[in-house]
Amino acid sequence: MSITRSTIAAVSITAGIAGALILSSVPAAAAPGDNGNGGNRQGGGGFAVQCDFSHSASVDPIVMPGHTGMSHLHEFFGNTMTNENSTGASLLAGSTTCSASNDLSAYWVPSLYQDGTRVAPISARVIYEGRGGNVTAFPAGFMALTGRTDQTAAWGCATRGAQPTFGTSVATVPTCGAGSRLIAQITFPQCWDGTSLDSADHISHLVFATGNVCPTDHPVRVPQVKLAVLYPAAVTGGSGVTLASGAASTLHADIFEAWEGNSLQNRIGGRGGQRLAANGTQQNGARGG
Repeated sequence: MSITRSTIAAVSITAGIAGALILSSVPAAAAPGDNGNGGNRQGGGGFAVQCDFSHSASVDPIVMPGHTGMSHLHEFFGNTMTNENSTGASLLAGSTTCSASNDLSAYWVPSLYQDGTRVAPISARVIYEGRGGNVTAFPAGFMALTGRTDQTAAWGCATRGAQPTFGTSVATVPTCGAGSRLIAQITFPQCWDGTSLDSADHISHLVFATGNVCPTDHPVRVPQVKLAVLYPAAVTGGSGVTLASGAASTLHADIFEAWEGNSLQNRIGGRGGQRLAANGTQQNGARGG
């Protein structure tokens, strides 16, 4: 479905409002403020970056690297060069739609259909929460996929002047009334095994903390990423919403991290993770991405 200029103008205002609402739902030690690098500080080491929609493609460099047309259709945010052959090194050489120019990461979700018609998203608010002790920055080339459960994925509505409301079941999409916009939010775990840039199922190298403590087999605390995708008014929600991956309950997201230099470490005020060497290989013995 094409989006007219007037539609974009209308929803761009809503995007800013919804972004602020999403941010207000994130626990923070201080009020949001511009940190001078295109992101919003959340206090306690957390921040958020606004990434406009970039492009659509039937590729998935994490699940099906090197293949085109074998994946369901995805909507990409952030890095504008994301394709089936993307690596940490290639992303670092690309450009971005994100408000933080040093965030060259790629973020994507399955395409959404309202009553059988694909509707492109407006933007994604990428929230990096870094709380609870020392936090290690993701190394460039780090990748993960999560969702499809009530713990990790949710549908909600954003309305001017109020915090967004989310349902308790990812299988149920709310019907957003006039003045509201549908939001899809996916939450990634925050405890890393400390060595793997990926895993066979693309998530086992990350687990959730228990009582704000990481388990011994995943001892490294990394930022908890929340991807909040905003849709235009053409998406009214309800039972008419399906995804390229299937029913609404299949909502999920992928992240492919690629921050320039120590920029992510500096933002979270934590420790640096493994970094890509100049030739694109991983330092400190980590697997290549």
